[in-house]
Amino acid sequence: MKIDKYSAILVNTVGRHDMGKLTENRPLATLPFGGKYRLIDFPLSSLANAGVRSVYGIFQEENISSVFDHIRSGREWGLSTLLSHYYLGLYTTDADSDYVKSEYYEQLLTYLHRSGSDVTVVLNSDVLLNVDLRQVFHLHQATKREMTVIYKKLPASDIAGNNSILRISSHDVVTDHELFEDSLPQEVYNMSTDIFLVNTKLLIAAIEKELEESNPRKIRYLLRDFAKEIGAFAYEYTGHVANIYSVESYYRANLDMIDQQKFNSLFSPNQKVYTKVKNEEPTYYAPGSKVSLSQFASGSIIEGTVEGSILSRNNRIKANAVVKDSLLFPRVLVGEGARVEYAIVDKEAKIAPGVTIRGQKENPVVIEKGQEVTEDIIR
Repeated sequence: MKIDKYSAILVNTVGRHDMGKLTENRPLATLPFGGKYRLIDFPLSSLANAGVRSVYGIFQEENISSVFDHIRSGREWGLSTLLSHYYLGLYTTDADSDYVKSEYYEQLLTYLHRSGSDVTVVLNSDVLLNVDLRQVFHLHQATKREMTVIYKKLPASDIAGNNSILRISSHDVVTDHELFEDSLPQEVYNMSTDIFLVNTKLLIAAIEKELEESNPRKIRYLLRDFAKEIGAFAYEYTGHVANIYSVESYYRANLDMIDQQKFNSLFSPNQKVYTKVKNEEPTYYAPGSKVSLSQFASGSIIEGTVEGSILSRNNRIKANAVVKDSLLFPRVLVGEGARVEYAIVDKEAKIAPGVTIRGQKENPVVIEKGQEVTEDIIR
């Protein structure tokens, strides 16, 4: 595979995600996942595994610092070599808006014109999957279609109102799409993952045409309609997918990784997931600590009990404290005798000794970044 044959566009979410305080100071793409990863690691790793070394990222200007901090030079994803190219394009439009200013596309067009690529793949970070793009590239060429879209069959419970549902012919061609509605329930729906492969010259022409509109749309909306217009090839992905559209779906997607089958499906040995490297000591389990069905990143000290939970780096669980069915971001302190159940605890939060935090499985409590909790929170 030539290194310049493919280019990639990594886009931010389309907005309207019900993520509460979790995305107040960061884009959804940099939310932690599975302890040591971030959501953005998965599309970047899919590109790295397929040998794609030219990537253009589109992110909203506000709160972009976490993206720079995580990706840095891009070394972990093969983006720091002489033959690789990684760019970040910033835009100022409201994240919840469907429309953008011309600045959104102007830098992108410059990138596409200069890329020299035959095919451009467009990905996002809110539909989590670990796809083998080499296989998709091969089918895109074999079918001789100008565009390919990846979809997944999912039940209504895993789909949100801003997801696109595809209508697909018996010849695997996209004939129509519509936003999800569960008024006519089916067992499963063909949900677009909003991963598109488009012949680069055709993509440039489509963007230039969109710029002629008084209110140009974000690229995801443009490509959804374009797939229908030109009859894109529909590629069914059969591996594990997590659709991140709410606090509850994010919470569930993380704790699903305790399920060995789901974990193995997402973290396939043939599709390595790369992340920012941190050389830290392993997690320490003190005498008297109790741990079951949980995952830990590095650098934590566990003196209490952890059950059915996922902990990021450098957490401290004091003696007689209990963390159960919860998700802890980096550098969280759970005081002696405190209890945390069905909760998402953002980074650097502190839970005072003896305090109880208890949410519900379908409605986890969210503790904000840096918050000090000194009184019980029970739902």
